[in-house]
Amino acid sequence: MVGFFGFLRQTLVELWQAVLPPRYFSWQTVIYMSLFSWLMSLLARLLAATPFTVGLLATISWICLALGVGWALEANKVRFFGIPVAPWVSGAIICIFLFGSWGGRWLQPALVSWPLVSFAVIAVPSLLSWDFDLKTPPPMVRQQLALLFCLSLLFSSWFQFYFRIQSWVRDYPSLVADSVDNSAFVYRFPGQEVALPAGVTHLTIAEEVLREQIDNKPWPSVERWLLNLEGQRQALQRRVQSQMGRGASLENSLWRLDFQPLSNADGYTLKLWAIWSGPAANQNGYYLEKTCLLMPVNRGGLVDTENAAPGYTTTQWSTLTCDLQTPRQAGHPRGTQQQG
Repeated sequence: MVGFFGFLRQTLVELWQAVLPPRYFSWQTVIYMSLFSWLMSLLARLLAATPFTVGLLATISWICLALGVGWALEANKVRFFGIPVAPWVSGAIICIFLFGSWGGRWLQPALVSWPLVSFAVIAVPSLLSWDFDLKTPPPMVRQQLALLFCLSLLFSSWFQFYFRIQSWVRDYPSLVADSVDNSAFVYRFPGQEVALPAGVTHLTIAEEVLREQIDNKPWPSVERWLLNLEGQRQALQRRVQSQMGRGASLENSLWRLDFQPLSNADGYTLKLWAIWSGPAANQNGYYLEKTCLLMPVNRGGLVDTENAAPGYTTTQWSTLTCDLQTPRQAGHPRGTQQQG
């Protein structure tokens, strides 16, 4: 029994010596101050203290945490490929504190600011004394700070560029479907699936609209429909845009629909185009093409042509068949297709 209490006493003494700061001015003391401030902020929240009091205690906790962790990493000479990580970790903690309370999409401004905040953590001790007086660092330190500031600015720009690219891809998904062979920033891995441009959806909806209007209709009415081509083009554009509006995308306004009937024996070959007017890998842009065949047909089985009265003619009806392929063509269709 005496041995057990002796072992317990020795363990508590060693534990106390392990957690006790070696001196008052140490990183352990700062970490404990952070923990104490955090507990006090929780207590203030439970006691329904004012938001200013709770926020002040939480702010002190975060500041002490950033200082204590950075101090601990530097005191223990923690390096990553020979580079001190202390200022970068302290900068990350400060950014989480500054932007994390925003809620929503706070990660983007936090990551963009992180390199610059980390540079400030490194530069402030070299530019300010403990009395908050400005001081001039030696020339070698000034050169290091200038180089570090440029690197921080470069890292921050890379983060900002990444988020900008992601925003463009989200708002304009057809950009991903274009060729990136000449891009210095975007690389497509071999075998990676290429997304279809939104113009394919435009053409699919346009085909459905055309089927409603000119498929399986009396041929004379179809020919009258073709007489007002400009009006039909505008109506088709409005119908497709209204249906695409259900899944609103910023790039919808960059797609324009057009079609042109070309005489083909007794019927027409209908060229349906989705023209991209946004940025493209080809300087002349590109368009997608769907080819449809619009032909008159006699409805079999409705009329016995052998027993029909002399002079009797059956009414022809239209049939519309479209190819499934929507090949990408460079340039503008009006510059490459024969006017019908």
